[in-house]
Amino acid sequence: MISSEELRDLYDIKYALDQSAIIAITDPKGNIRYVNDLFCEITGYMKEELIGKNHRILNSGLHSKEYFKNMYRTIGTGNVWKGEFRNKKKDGSYYWVHSTIVPFLNEKGKPYQYISIRTDITKEKLLEEEIRKSNEKYRLIAENSSDLISIIEENGDFVYVSPSYTSLLGYNLPHLESGNLFDLIAPRDIEFVKEKITSCFNRAKDKLQIEFQLQDVYGKLIDVEASFNIVKSYDDSNKDLLTVVIRDIRDRKKIEEEINYLAYHDSLTGLPNRRLFMSNLRTEIMDQKFSRSKLALLFIDIDDFKTINDECGHDIADQLLVEIARKLKKSLKPQDLIARLGGDEFIILLKNIDSKTEIEDYLNDLLQKAHQPIVLGKDTHYVNFSVGVAIYPEHGKNGEDLLKNADAALHLAKKQGKNGYAFYDINLENESLEKRLLENAMRDAIINQQFYLEYQPKLNIKTGQLIGMEALVRWNHPVIGRIPPGKFIPLAEETGMIIPLGEWILKESCEQIVKWQEMGYPYLPVSVNVSVRQLDDNEFINKVEKILKETQINPAMLELEVTESVFADVKNAAEILQQIRNLGIQVSIDDFGTGYSSLTYIKHLPIDTLKVDQSFVKDIHVNEESRAIIKAVITLANSIGINVIAEGVEMKEHVVELVNEGCKLGQGYYFSKPLSVQDFEQFMQQHYRVKEK
Repeated sequence: MISSEELRDLYDIKYALDQSAIIAITDPKGNIRYVNDLFCEITGYMKEELIGKNHRILNSGLHSKEYFKNMYRTIGTGNVWKGEFRNKKKDGSYYWVHSTIVPFLNEKGKPYQYISIRTDITKEKLLEEEIRKSNEKYRLIAENSSDLISIIEENGDFVYVSPSYTSLLGYNLPHLESGNLFDLIAPRDIEFVKEKITSCFNRAKDKLQIEFQLQDVYGKLIDVEASFNIVKSYDDSNKDLLTVVIRDIRDRKKIEEEINYLAYHDSLTGLPNRRLFMSNLRTEIMDQKFSRSKLALLFIDIDDFKTINDECGHDIADQLLVEIARKLKKSLKPQDLIARLGGDEFIILLKNIDSKTEIEDYLNDLLQKAHQPIVLGKDTHYVNFSVGVAIYPEHGKNGEDLLKNADAALHLAKKQGKNGYAFYDINLENESLEKRLLENAMRDAIINQQFYLEYQPKLNIKTGQLIGMEALVRWNHPVIGRIPPGKFIPLAEETGMIIPLGEWILKESCEQIVKWQEMGYPYLPVSVNVSVRQLDDNEFINKVEKILKETQINPAMLELEVTESVFADVKNAAEILQQIRNLGIQVSIDDFGTGYSSLTYIKHLPIDTLKVDQSFVKDIHVNEESRAIIKAVITLANSIGINVIAEGVEMKEHVVELVNEGCKLGQGYYFSKPLSVQDFEQFMQQHYRVKEK
């Protein structure tokens, strides 16, 4: 007999089970004899819909026949079975349970009923599926990425290696998985990478991005860029690991090398260009401080070359320039330097000069050889040179002064009848009366507000959308009339008057943008040119901040354009440009391709936009070299997240070629000349009316 206490305990146990577990009782054939409330709640069936029905009513069709056979084989022999089921509710949706099925045996040892006790594990299974899918997604990304993806320990041992290592380096995957990252790095870079990785671990939170070389199974070196990030181990050790993403940058390096060559050499003659020559000249002057010998800078111009161009055509003229370049180079000693400035101008640096007579002997020999005929095809050509000479240190203490004074001497040689040479004479300075008069007039112009601004539109050349404008300063003298910017801007730079003038331009531009916004015109950013002299001003950033505050312009509506010459001092340039960007102002490099810069370090500088110089744009439709330069610039700029805008777009052919090469932005006379305030307002009104239609 069961005591009342035992009976109460049984009821309590049943109650507890009913509250916490899904319970069902079936006969040996699987027909349902009992279900509790939780069973009905999770399946959506009422008890009367389940009693007497076979358990197959809940079958979702997921599990195989073999799965059920194993289960029945276990419980049919009197053993408890434990496992998981995906069942189907009355509404057709699925749920998961963990089931324990207990067989009850009669006196013959045969099951007469089964009691199943189940717990709902649907949430756990859904989470498990999400994790599985997530892991599968990242596995697919890692195994199909062209980048090399791995996880390493601090000593370089691999924890995970993606299959892309094999395709790039040629090693088999098992060999790599048991290997070490440092075994794959070029010997000269191993210590460098180890030092960087150690530093990354020591700082714990720092991300690391570096360039080095890997060595494939054949010993070939491959340029790569690697990103390292610290992560916690996914096992129980909780130690720090590094995820490593390595990218093959050989194509980018090749482009950089091509751009570097194009940036420092003349595409026609192959000679160094002004940029490279001036860099070498500065080095020579530094070395010259420890020598008693002198340097002679020769500025060479081909007499009447324009006539040759007009009469024979550009192709013949170019061939002639190539031949002249070859002759000039052949006339030099190995240590001397030569460059093509552009057009028909060349510069030569004679080193280790002991006397003026030595220079004259070289020049007389050069002019004599210049008279020798140059045969191109069936035609014979004769050329003459005019040469200006400046000697270091008498005629200049730096490269810029030497070049300027050699140019002044060249003008003197031209005045003396061409086909000859002239040395720089300090008295040449006394002939710059126009320059001094213009300087005085400019001082008055700043005081009397004779300057004004015009604005040239910038457009998306593919869609025709107006995206901004460039502010351009103009000078209208009350007596002389309009004075070209090419005449007064260099003078302002030289005299330092560019600082107050530039400050006025910046403030005037900001005030105009704010006025247009208040008048309801679209929000369009304005670009303002800033000179190196302004950037050298210790108060420049303070002045910019003051203008922002006074005009209340949104800094995002302002872009400052600097020329490539700012990168003559890269370290200081990066610092000042970063201060500008910290104010929320965009930074662009103007006239790109004519100055000092190289994309090999531009990618590390805080800039937003490159403006390709119009000298490359003007003949892009007929000149392969110009097209190659622009294509290379756009390709590399896109890879490092820098915008590109083309200057000097003057014809439909320019637009077509630029769009084909992937350039999206442009400005130039094809779209509009620089416009007065009133004309620009009309341009905006007309532009947006057309767009609305």
